[in-house]
Amino acid sequence: MMKKTFILRAAALGAALSLASCGGGFSTQEISFRGSFALTEGREDSLKIDISAEYPAAGLKEQAMLKMSSAITEALFGEEYAGMPPETAMQAYRNDLTEEYRAENLPMLDREELAGSMMSWEDMVAGEADTWEGKTLSYTVSRYSYRGGAHGMSSETSYNFDMKSGEAIGECDFFREGYEARLTKLLSAHLPESLESPADTSMMFLREIGPNGNFRLSDDGVTYIYNQYEIAPYSMGVIRITIPWDELDGILR
Repeated sequence: MMKKTFILRAAALGAALSLASCGGGFSTQEISFRGSFALTEGREDSLKIDISAEYPAAGLKEQAMLKMSSAITEALFGEEYAGMPPETAMQAYRNDLTEEYRAENLPMLDREELAGSMMSWEDMVAGEADTWEGKTLSYTVSRYSYRGGAHGMSSETSYNFDMKSGEAIGECDFFREGYEARLTKLLSAHLPESLESPADTSMMFLREIGPNGNFRLSDDGVTYIYNQYEIAPYSMGVIRITIPWDELDGILR
């Protein structure tokens, strides 16, 4: 029997998205789900799903908010869900993942050498919105996936949006031409303070850390995110390097 908790922190999120005003303050609302789906009756194997995602709810023009919401849905769940309302996309993602889990694992129960193995999966998706100076929305998707084996995989990906138009903002929109060399020097210089121990720099795959397009904005500065295996071994996890605003003078648009 599936145990689940389904929370919509709005009476109707779809209505909230369509009724947002331009004049009010920016706010978000959350959709979430936490539950497990058994592989088959009589076994402890299960798929555990944990979803928690913020969506813009007020304080933006309707067209900008709908554009952002569609991009956020795609970032959270995948391209095939982008045109769906947020809660519909979440349900479809959950159902499709459950179907995939059972399709891949149920046939293995008939193989004697695998019948006693644990066949549990875990899937966590979280989306968090932060605004910077009332102009830019930085949206970070955190993900953890385990599908058997020695360990799962974690990742963080940030997306930046113009809050006036709803359009995505990339590095070339935010930095002046030729920014790569300057950013590489700054990122490399701030790397040691971003690690648990500065001595861990000896484990890095790279000596010079270049920009990778995965960044978010905050009052502290611009934070670049490097996922597992991207610039360092799995054991070092996700690495976040923050460059203070005052060090970015001259390369910001």
